Amino acid sequence: MNKAFTAVLTGISVSMFLPNRVGDYLGRVFVLDHASHIKGILVTLIGSLAQILTTMIAGGLALIFVVPIVYDITMSPADLLYFGMVLLVLLLASFFVLLYFNVGLLKVISVNIFKKRKLLIESYSEVFALYKKRELFIVLMLSILRYSIFSFQFYLMLHVFDFELNYFDAMMLISLTYFVITTIPTIAITELGVRGSVAVSLFSIYFTGSQLWTDHAALSVIAASSAVWLINLALPAIFGAIFAYRLKFFRRTIDDK
Repeated sequence: MNKAFTAVLTGISVSMFLPNRVGDYLGRVFVLDHASHIKGILVTLIGSLAQILTTMIAGGLALIFVVPIVYDITMSPADLLYFGMVLLVLLLASFFVLLYFNVGLLKVISVNIFKKRKLLIESYSEVFALYKKRELFIVLMLSILRYSIFSFQFYLMLHVFDFELNYFDAMMLISLTYFVITTIPTIAITELGVRGSVAVSLFSIYFTGSQLWTDHAALSVIAASSAVWLINLALPAIFGAIFAYRLKFFRRTIDDK
């Protein structure tokens, strides 16, 4: 448990300086004492896939609800475009859910792609076949719980900074914000500004013409977004830096197990 806690904090700290939190994988696996770094990275990818799946599905559902509120889809061809968007969201969601619960297929795919190094790739990618559907389901539920906590934090912070917003509207916009941020290449340490600008843009589009959207509301959204970033990334990264400083990035033993 202590090692897992250390690995998570270390991953957050290292990821602050690498694009799209790639350092999350590196920081975590270098905490391992007698395991393959490559296999460790592949295992963490499964957890990341569950988190991305959660973010994408929540964002896709939010998009389905928000678009009819913001735009008039009763006129052709807007109705056809909206129908196509809904169909695309549902198809992509179904595809990624099936891929996640059949993650063992990644072993077959990777072996066929890298045929010249089949034995090496097969030895590493075998980790994808180690997990049962029940275990994958538990990981997905934990990812949903994590996502729910982050989203509710954002909602609470909006109220803390005096932006009174009903729960449904807040969750839709927060889900869209997380969805867009996930698709933008960023470095975590610069993500603060990106989060704020994305959130303000989405909120302003949603509340265009509404008396709710004022300069004070925009500042509240930026403050809420910044507070969530500080709580969930900046502070853990500071603590994780203590552990990251002690990492041995160059081990004497050969990484072959």
